Amino acid sequence: MRIVALSAALFWFIFVRSSYDPTETVQSGNGMSRVTLAQKDAAFRPVPRAAGGATGVVWYAHSGPALQFTLRAYGLQPLRRYLLEIQADDAIYSVASHTSDAHGELALDTALTTFQEGACVGANYDAPRSVQGPHRVKFWIKRDGNPTSGVSPSAKAGTPGAALPCRGNGDGNYDYMLMENEIADFTGKSSAP
Repeated sequence: MRIVALSAALFWFIFVRSSYDPTETVQSGNGMSRVTLAQKDAAFRPVPRAAGGATGVVWYAHSGPALQFTLRAYGLQPLRRYLLEIQADDAIYSVASHTSDAHGELALDTALTTFQEGACVGANYDAPRSVQGPHRVKFWIKRDGNPTSGVSPSAKAGTPGAALPCRGNGDGNYDYMLMENEIADFTGKSSAP
C-alpha cells in the first residue's frame, strides 16, 4: 500500500506538478487570481523562506475597469522603504513607495485605473497607459534607494515625471527583493453604464 501511495505521489510531482507553465495563476471562484513572488538569487532561482528569502503573494481581479489587487510581502528588512514596480506588457512603472512594518511585512490593497509612475524615477519615466484591453503584468518589490525627499536629481526639470516625489531610503540601493514566479494576465474592461 505504501509503495502505491509513494508511486502515485512521485508520478504527480514529476509529471503533473513539473508541467505547470510559469504563466499559470491560481484562480478562485470569486473572480480573483493569485500570483506568488519570491526573492531570487543571481541565477533567478527562488531563495526559500527558510534560507532567509523574502516571499509575497498578489491576489488580483483578472478583469474589470481597474487592476484591483492586494499584495502581501514577508521577510523584508523592517522599517525600510520599498518600491512597488509593475511591468505592464513592455513598460515598467514605479507605482508607489511604502515602508515595511516592524516585522518586515508590507501590505497593499489598491486599484489602478491607469498604469503610471507614482514615485520618482529619474530618466526611467514611462508614459501612462490605459488598463483597457489585455495585459501581461508582473509585480516586483525593490529597495527604494531614492532620496528621502524632493524630486529625482537625475530628471531634467520640465521633462515628464520630473516632479514625481521621492520618499526613499536615500542610500542608492535599488536591489530587487521580490520578483514574480508567475505572470498575471489581466483584461481591462469598460465599466458598466
